Amino acid sequence: MLTPEQIAAEERRWLFDAPIAELAEVKGVSIDEAVKMRTDAVLQEAVVPITVSVRPIEPQGKLIGFASVNFGGVVIDDFKVVDGKNGIFLGAPSKPDPASRTGYRATVRIPDRATQERINAAGVEAYHAAVEQLVTRAQAVRPAPIKEQMAEAAKQAGKENAARPAPAKAKEARNDR
Repeated sequence: MLTPEQIAAEERRWLFDAPIAELAEVKGVSIDEAVKMRTDAVLQEAVVPITVSVRPIEPQGKLIGFASVNFGGVVIDDFKVVDGKNGIFLGAPSKPDPASRTGYRATVRIPDRATQERINAAGVEAYHAAVEQLVTRAQAVRPAPIKEQMAEAAKQAGKENAARPAPAKAKEARNDR
């Protein structure tokens, strides 16, 4: 007697590893139907690469940025980066629609929960990376505080004064008169 795991492994082997003719024979279908079965299974198993780039903004309520999401070569702009009560997530792009209940209509829908979670995870990571990059840039161009500037100027002036020759004494200059 085969266990459910063994049955699933055998099904998987037939769908992905066995020759098409054997798949058709085992399933009792034509070669064309077996090819369609394998193609559907491969497409279902395929993971589409998702990359996200984020542009942080000065927070406007819960809105903290905008993002572009690349789904394996298709780029969708204007996702909203929102800091909600359960953390940061990406909201789908929308446009004004006076006929809707909220006044806006989503222009992109992601019905698959797993895909939405992958987008959110990539968006959170991209947001934190973008903010870290902005902080690093700001620290690089930010001038030093006034106290540090004054201390550095005093140190530099001390070095310059030490390098100058001592001035001539004033009394000696008067005796020549």
